[in-house]
Amino acid sequence: MIPDTGIRYIRHTGTPSIFKAGWVIRDPWTILKNAGVAVADGCITDILETVPGHRHVTDCGPGILMPPLVNAHLHLELSALADRLPLGKGFEPWVAGLLREREVIGIPGLARAAKEAVLALQDQGTGLVGEISTLGITRSLLSDHGISGVWFREYLGSAFPDPVLVNECPLSVSVAGHAPHTTSPDLLVFLKACTRKNRLPFSIHVAESTAEMSFVAGNNSQWYDFLVQRGIDPATWPVGNKTPVMYLNDLGVLGPDTLAVHLLQVTDRDLDMLADTQTRICLCPRSNQNLHGRIPDIPAMLKRNLTPALGTDSLASCDSLSLFDEMAFVRQHCPGVPPADIFAMATKNAAMALGAADQYGTLDPGKRSEFIYLEPGAPSRDQVLEKVTCYGIR
Repeated sequence: MIPDTGIRYIRHTGTPSIFKAGWVIRDPWTILKNAGVAVADGCITDILETVPGHRHVTDCGPGILMPPLVNAHLHLELSALADRLPLGKGFEPWVAGLLREREVIGIPGLARAAKEAVLALQDQGTGLVGEISTLGITRSLLSDHGISGVWFREYLGSAFPDPVLVNECPLSVSVAGHAPHTTSPDLLVFLKACTRKNRLPFSIHVAESTAEMSFVAGNNSQWYDFLVQRGIDPATWPVGNKTPVMYLNDLGVLGPDTLAVHLLQVTDRDLDMLADTQTRICLCPRSNQNLHGRIPDIPAMLKRNLTPALGTDSLASCDSLSLFDEMAFVRQHCPGVPPADIFAMATKNAAMALGAADQYGTLDPGKRSEFIYLEPGAPSRDQVLEKVTCYGIR
């Protein structure tokens, strides 16, 4: 445990044991006082509302025992760019700086910083990740350090790859399209078909930037020229009079196994379409605020019974990969959103978005015996989730 965080990550794989705490968050809507989690052979076997005297009981303390947090969208391989890029000066200067600085740092430097970020994840309470990799340098880092989740290899342009997808626990390998304005429609359809065949989630950035919105609407000749200069011919792309969400729906890319990330600039019709297609969604509010000066309309999404997940994006666009910080930011900027909904975004919803709800997201029998202990506790049941979702404000 990193000093002063008050976060302890617990993973038990041995003989039957019980972990007791002042509060146990079974799921966003079930909070138990002086309860325990029974575990054996790497799985949760029971949630105990009354903990019996037993020599195999570990009393964690008066604090909060809860599911590990799930970071559904991050770019660990950009960790070396922390504090090296301009924030608040527009998206295009940030992208230009990213490409320049990434080249300057080089693969060895990027890998070193990514390793440091991986080692810090569990100390921040994160147990499951959806990692987006353009350069391919983080898969071994996650597997070598026992981090679970989905490693997405991201593709831009129009060249068809020959991806090898792996659907297994603890770390699956899938693919992602970068965005509607950077990845050709044929490639997006191909990548989605690969994930569908292997029963894996597909991830894509959607409706994030003004450049993306205007290009898909058919009004950005400058971006068209940029693609041509990069060897990508968008002449046959079916853009025009559409939003990015509508564009992806026309391609058949939306659906329950697609994770649409950001959704910063969406219409009511877009949200209805996402709900109708049961598309999974992931939001990165701190990154959006830093790069675009605005955050997604979370209340509108919840109103449509969408189940947003949370991600942190990268250290190139925000100051930490902590989901506690992300939850606290949402709590500050969306005071009308109940703490239970915010907590669900960082646990249950995010686990569903990554196709791992059978293993993570709640403390239920049959799930992995991994949890975090947060200290100190809370004075009442009503204050437990308030404590957790505001923990990043310190």
